[in-house]
Amino acid sequence: MECTFASGIAAVSNPSTIAVERSLMHDDGIVKVLQQQQQSCTPVKKMFLHAVGSVGARRRTNSRGLSAVAPLQSALDFTCKLHESSDRKSRCNNFHGSFGSSRRDCLFSENSGLSCLHGSSCSQAPTLASITTPVITRDVEEGFSNLAPSVPPPAPEQNLNLFQRITASVLDWVEKTGVAGLESKFQLPAALDPSVHLQGNYAPVEARRVMHELEVMGKLPQGLEGMYVRNGANPQFVPTGGHHLFDGDGMLHAVQFKQGIVSYSCSFTRTYRFVREQEAGRPLFPKAIGELHGHGGVARLLLYTARSICGFVDQKQGMGVANAGVVFHNGHLLAMSEDDLPYQVRMLEHGELETVGRYDCDGQLSSSTMIAHPKVDPVSGELFALSYSVVTAPFLKYFYISPQGIRGPEVSITLPEPTMIHDFAITENFAVIPDQQIVFCLKEMFSGGSPVVHNSKKTSRFGILPKYDQTEARLQWIDVPDCFCFHLWNAWEEKEDIVVIGSCMTPPDSIFIESDEALKSTLSEIRLNRTTGVSTRHEITSLNLEAGQINHNFLGRKSRYMYLAIAEPWPKVSGIAKVDLVTGEVTKYMYGHKCYGGEPTFVPHSSDPLAAEDDGSLLVLMHNENTDQSKLLVLDAASASLQLEASVKLPSRVPYGFHGTFVTAKELAKQQ
Repeated sequence: MECTFASGIAAVSNPSTIAVERSLMHDDGIVKVLQQQQQSCTPVKKMFLHAVGSVGARRRTNSRGLSAVAPLQSALDFTCKLHESSDRKSRCNNFHGSFGSSRRDCLFSENSGLSCLHGSSCSQAPTLASITTPVITRDVEEGFSNLAPSVPPPAPEQNLNLFQRITASVLDWVEKTGVAGLESKFQLPAALDPSVHLQGNYAPVEARRVMHELEVMGKLPQGLEGMYVRNGANPQFVPTGGHHLFDGDGMLHAVQFKQGIVSYSCSFTRTYRFVREQEAGRPLFPKAIGELHGHGGVARLLLYTARSICGFVDQKQGMGVANAGVVFHNGHLLAMSEDDLPYQVRMLEHGELETVGRYDCDGQLSSSTMIAHPKVDPVSGELFALSYSVVTAPFLKYFYISPQGIRGPEVSITLPEPTMIHDFAITENFAVIPDQQIVFCLKEMFSGGSPVVHNSKKTSRFGILPKYDQTEARLQWIDVPDCFCFHLWNAWEEKEDIVVIGSCMTPPDSIFIESDEALKSTLSEIRLNRTTGVSTRHEITSLNLEAGQINHNFLGRKSRYMYLAIAEPWPKVSGIAKVDLVTGEVTKYMYGHKCYGGEPTFVPHSSDPLAAEDDGSLLVLMHNENTDQSKLLVLDAASASLQLEASVKLPSRVPYGFHGTFVTAKELAKQQ
């Protein structure tokens, strides 16, 4: 069975867990089985078995029914063993310290709609979290408090059988005590610290219904009709452990232009993960980057596996967040992240977005994932994509979908190890596939490390595959030493060369782990000679440029202009750069003091193939941290200074996010 980084949990769990669960159905055998299992299991599994045994023993003495009190009482005894050292007996006010000692300032106060893990007398009660638990500031508190009304308390699950009720209580206890104890031993680096990644305008916001007739300053370009939509991470629950910038639930922000009227709405993409956690009223799934580290990460995987086996979550439904990319193809607006299949979203007549569901191309996609950056060929209308697995070979697959929604052959690509491939490129005749130095190694967690690893001994390479081949037989690999491109902006053919334009990032793993070296993301030209098998690479500009687009009518063809975010100070974006690949000239538009934006989206003014490449507008979301006001800016892409044409005042704060697209009015009319 093929599974992804976060869904391939069974690979690290022990099948004997099933025997334990089955034994719970028979009281006479439970003690014997538990004793057998505890002889040779890991500390993490011992923790789980200890809890199951405690509950099973109480079950035999209380035949009238089992409440949550029994496992929780056992939890108290076991918790003392996990937290016996004095340095871990911190008070709850350590956690609340940044707000003051008053409990009304607690992130988990009654006003937030969430329950304090430390109980009703939390101001004096010992906390199960260590003093290394990240402090959440008021910005984050307000964000989650705003979300609380849209997350109703879970209704009692009347359809659970006795075994499931027992197991649910046990697993909840294991998470709140044992797993939290393991995680608290891990000092969070800045890259995984919620107090870093959920500060200020990174804090989450609540979904907002459509607001019409927004205030527009300046004049909108004539013919700008359609919807700009941008994806981003917006966690619906307070992080209980590590949290990475990429971990939050997907939220789409949509700005519609219709006959001179501008509207705005934002909504969560209702993935299976989001819906299931909303029903439960708390997180149930491990975070792919923020939580899967060391022994705590192993515990998270085992916990998820146990919940899946017991039927609390369904691995077949995926566990992705759909928070990164967004693309429109064959009448489908798709939100995606590479940990799952895309989710289809539809714009309703009145301007709001609704989630249609997980998109598998009418059952044609055999893979369980799709990367966040599929490519739509502007000439053929076909969508080209990759799917990778971090557990089972083949670790990579390539496929395409016709304009009518028919999937072509699925090509398995042989890789020596599972590799992170966030993006790739196409030309008129080829797919260009990077195989770089960031790899996945799940066993690193058992030694206390991260499963996302920089393999410095590996030589990065790019594969060139004819776009319509049915096997990998003609795939040509060309080495590109010391190269890690998180994003590739375009590629085209020049005689025997494949020219690739991408942002080369150093250190390669700096967006995943803490690094003493400052992150650099430099726009570079990479040439792959198909005759000699040799590559060359040169830097186009020394600016930190990430998150950008070209005129998509030139995708896969030679293009002159790139429109990229100036990622300074990282990870914030202080402006936009228009890069002329012919002259090397860089035109900047800077937002101003304490104003930051994101990825610019290019919207052509015309579908005329003879129109100038830069004849269009740039749409970008910008937030003013001085006034806490968010706007949508519309810039003239062809002007010498990227002149501001208009700005739209948005009714609420828009957090910094990831990638966006523009769907024309004609395309919206063809939604499926």
